[in-house]
Amino acid sequence: MLVLNCSDRDRSNPLDPTNPVTGGAPIGLSIQSNRDTITIQWNAMAIDNLESYRIYRGIGNNEPILFDEVSAGSTDYKDTGVITDSVHQYTIQAVTTFSESEHSKAQTIIPGLINFWVADMSMYSGRLTRVSYDGAHMLGYENFLTLSAVAFNPQTRTAWIADIWAERLYELHTNMSVKKEIHLSSQPVDMAIDTTGERLFTLLMNENSVHQLSFDGYLHESILLPTTVSRHCRLAYDDITSSLWISNYEESLVYRYKLDNSFDSLITFTGVQDPRDIVPDPFEGGCWIATKAGITLIVNDGSISVYKDSLDIKDISLNAVNGDCYYVGKNSNTSQWETGRLIKQESMQDEIILGNDYPYLHSIQVVPGQGPSGFLVSQAYAWKLLRFDYQWKKIGTMTGFNARLDFALE
Repeated sequence: MLVLNCSDRDRSNPLDPTNPVTGGAPIGLSIQSNRDTITIQWNAMAIDNLESYRIYRGIGNNEPILFDEVSAGSTDYKDTGVITDSVHQYTIQAVTTFSESEHSKAQTIIPGLINFWVADMSMYSGRLTRVSYDGAHMLGYENFLTLSAVAFNPQTRTAWIADIWAERLYELHTNMSVKKEIHLSSQPVDMAIDTTGERLFTLLMNENSVHQLSFDGYLHESILLPTTVSRHCRLAYDDITSSLWISNYEESLVYRYKLDNSFDSLITFTGVQDPRDIVPDPFEGGCWIATKAGITLIVNDGSISVYKDSLDIKDISLNAVNGDCYYVGKNSNTSQWETGRLIKQESMQDEIILGNDYPYLHSIQVVPGQGPSGFLVSQAYAWKLLRFDYQWKKIGTMTGFNARLDFALE
């Protein structure tokens, strides 16, 4: 018996649903969000009589519907009419003179008004990554030697990073290209930025000092510290009280240096057990400190309070809009992991967000906002970034990240 193939389409035709490569639809669809814009890209289809590509979009729980149409020569599309914090789903369809293709595989994304800069502070990495709002898409990356800090200046829309082994600070455009390079006299283990006063502060390891620099790299002041600076020391700038805060993990010390006070400019706080990250309070000044025995708050008058003292706190992050303190830590008695927040407007009432279902969380960055807010967090051993929204639902995951990270918001 002779069997004839009566299909009017060659199997090599990209529009043929049985084509093993295309499945009869546009391929290579990728999607990125950059603040209030979503960019869609796809591979060009080499077919005769191609007239256009149709863009289908669905928001929230709605199925994608026809949203726009672009010319046959287009391979990308920018959607600027997005709704932040909502799921956006897109598919593409090719249109010829005689027919329409199958729909491409759908891609989803959640846009928002910020991006994350993520500096890998491990000894063996040095990667700087720019991550989308939903924590699921990489907007760009660049490799350096060994990073110790990242900060973002909203006035100039540039990022600053500190590179320990290069003994340099770099100012970067949002496309990761270097705008400025500042050579330092020693290795910077941390950095802080005063965007209003256009000052940079670097904590230098071999010189046991803090240098105050202009954005052009001019040295204004060198502050000698009565301690040995190591890679585990951290630095923060408190713009409310015009102070620098320095933590020393190995010596269980915290220092406050008053920049505009010629008398009693350096104050030492002892007994802060194994201080890690240190974050200025955005409303009242003072600082919050992640320690091995809870979260320590030192206010402007020098008073000290301790919260969650049964937790070995790995990291903290302050919500710049309402002052809530987000934390990740491990219970020293039960070895259970915990992620939560201290609610400032409710007298530091503690709200547990995640439990032991998400262990080994180490570095956290909250998204500013009123009420409960989402956050980005690293998970050790899984080499992951996890993104949770304001309802504590996981909305994004990326792999290939170490646990010890520094974050900045763009």
